[in-house]
Amino acid sequence: MTRIMVVEDEESFSEALSFMLRREGYEVDVAADGNTAVEMFDRTGADLILLDLMLPGLSGLEVCRIVRAKSQVPI
Repeated sequence: MTRIMVVEDEESFSEALSFMLRREGYEVDVAADGNTAVEMFDRTGADLILLDLMLPGLSGLEVCRIVRAKSQVPI
């Protein structure tokens, strides 16, 4: 099953996105901040990352740099 990570600090957006993606049959992980996103990616990986740029903790741009150093997953 395809795993999608949604990285979004606005709960209403992440809930709506994850609901629709799950309904389409995707496995969805949600992270509300940059640090959690990096930790979650290290633990479980992802086939696609939907990444907000303005996040608490690490910014989305920094999360992108960290993930890109480890993987070529689409962001």
